[in-house]
Amino acid sequence: MHFIIFLISAYLTGCLAAIPAGPVQIEVVRRSINGHLKPSLMVVLGAFFADVSYGSIAFFGIAPFLEKEKVMAFFWLAGGLILTVLGALSIKHSLKPQEISYNPAHLKRKRWAFLGGLSLSATNPIMILWWLSGVRLFQDIGLIDEFNTDIAMSFLAAGSLGLASYLVLLSLFIFWAKKFISLRALQKINFFFGVFLLLIATYFVYTSFHSLLQIY
Repeated sequence: MHFIIFLISAYLTGCLAAIPAGPVQIEVVRRSINGHLKPSLMVVLGAFFADVSYGSIAFFGIAPFLEKEKVMAFFWLAGGLILTVLGALSIKHSLKPQEISYNPAHLKRKRWAFLGGLSLSATNPIMILWWLSGVRLFQDIGLIDEFNTDIAMSFLAAGSLGLASYLVLLSLFIFWAKKFISLRALQKINFFFGVFLLLIATYFVYTSFHSLLQIY
C-alpha cells in the first residue's frame, strides 16, 4: 500500500510539473489548435524521451556534468535559438491574410515535431533539479525510506508518465475545442504564442550570455 501511494504521488507530481506554461506546452497547443493532432502528440513523445533522459541523469550519477555553468550556458543558448525560430514562424503565419487558408505546413511534420519536443526539453537541464527535488520531497514526507535502483526506476516511470499524460490530455482537449475558435481568433492566438516564444527565447539568450560573461 505504501508503495502504491508513492507511485500515485510520483505520477501526480509529474502532472503538476507539466502544468506551468513553457515552450513544450506552447508547441503542443499551437499544433493542436491548428488541427494537427499527431504532430502535437509527437512533440509530447519527444519531450517524454528528454524528460526520461534527464531523470536517468539525475538518478544515476552524471548530474554534476550538467551543473557546470559553462555547459548550462550553452544549453540556454541552444534553447533560445530554437525558440527564436519557432516564434518567428508562428508570427509569420499569423500575419497571413484571412482569406488564405491558414494551415502552416511546418506544423504538420511529425518528424520535426518529435525533434522539436525533444530539443526543447533537452535544452532545459532544470528538469534535473525537478527530479532531485521530487526525491527529496518524498524522503522528507516518508514515502521513500531508501532511494535504491528499484525506487529510482519506479519514480522515473511514474513521474514521466504523469508529465506526458498532462500534455496528451492538453493536446486532445485543444484539438477538440478548436472547432469553436474562429480563423481570426486563431491568428491572434498564434501571434500571441509567437511573441511569447520570442520573450522566452530572449530570457534564455540573456541568461546564457550573462553566465558566459561571468565565466570568461
